[in-house]
Amino acid sequence: MMWKNEIIIGILLVLLLSGCKEDTGKEKENPPAVVSLMTLKKHAVEIPVEFSAISVASRPVQIRARVEGYLQSRHYKEGSFVRAGQTLFTIDQKPFRLALSSAEAALDSEIGKKENAAQNLKRVRNLFEQKASGQQELDAVITADRTQGSLVNQAKVALEQAKLNLSYTTISAPISGFADKVTQYEGSYIVPSQNGLLTTMYQTDPLYIDFSVNASTMETINNLKSNPQSNEIMVDVILSDGSIYPNKGKISFISPTVDSVTGTRMLRAEIVNSKGKLAPGEFMKIRIRGINQERFIIPDKALMQGPKGTFVYVVGTNKIAESRLVKVGNWIGHDVVILEGLRESEKIISEGNARVDAGKVVKIATDQRAK
Repeated sequence: MMWKNEIIIGILLVLLLSGCKEDTGKEKENPPAVVSLMTLKKHAVEIPVEFSAISVASRPVQIRARVEGYLQSRHYKEGSFVRAGQTLFTIDQKPFRLALSSAEAALDSEIGKKENAAQNLKRVRNLFEQKASGQQELDAVITADRTQGSLVNQAKVALEQAKLNLSYTTISAPISGFADKVTQYEGSYIVPSQNGLLTTMYQTDPLYIDFSVNASTMETINNLKSNPQSNEIMVDVILSDGSIYPNKGKISFISPTVDSVTGTRMLRAEIVNSKGKLAPGEFMKIRIRGINQERFIIPDKALMQGPKGTFVYVVGTNKIAESRLVKVGNWIGHDVVILEGLRESEKIISEGNARVDAGKVVKIATDQRAK
């Protein structure tokens, strides 16, 4: 009988242990996570739009010779900043000074002849009034006087041209800006129609930045222009290293035509560049502000990170949490703009998402509509 009692006790122990294991499993089962929900509603929010752009000199000017002669000297350092009116080149002036002296002498000679013609006209007119000279002789001296007057005027024009040619031998900067390398060196014989280009200057203050936009963005920009409170459309300039240029720009030109190949329209922003930090030909980005779009704004703590990217938990009527990938825009304090991935009136978990598992039921503590 002893062995039977031992068997019964063993069976009871097995049953008791099995019951304990079942109780332990129940204790390990996680209860539903307690969460707060937010019902989505779109809001008008400013969405900065960025475009690839390139800087352009506001005034590129070719410096050309206007008279023929030997290039005598250069007066600037290549690549340096020069002021408007500063002398850049000098062409040999000797031939032009001689031409000026010759023109002055020619004018003096013609003026002397004109004085003689005027005196002769006065004498013949007196004789004609006294009937001591005929009409034919009077007409001849009148014509001679007028002809000599024309010759004086021609000599004056020739003198002015000689002065002008002499002034062209000193080539000065027409603008303030950076002067490029020279294309002709001292001692070269310059012929304006052949090798007259000496260098190029670039005005970089203000600096232009060119970029292109598509039709839909262009419509939004036109709406900004029609807003009485937005007489000027201001832009941010983002440099290649990601930093924002301290001076804001403003849109100063919109092309009246659309590129038939790309379907875009070219715009130009103008910025102050007094210190010359930016140079023509730099690639950068333009960010336009003031463009409002309908978007969802949610607390940043609702965002989660997973292997596939940023997501939020969406809860349906069955109270089951489902992960949804989203495209995030800019932050507004502790809130974030969602560009893609969510729909109007959906419910997302705004608090308590740390303990949530996708596909599991959640317990709803609060359900608030987005403000």
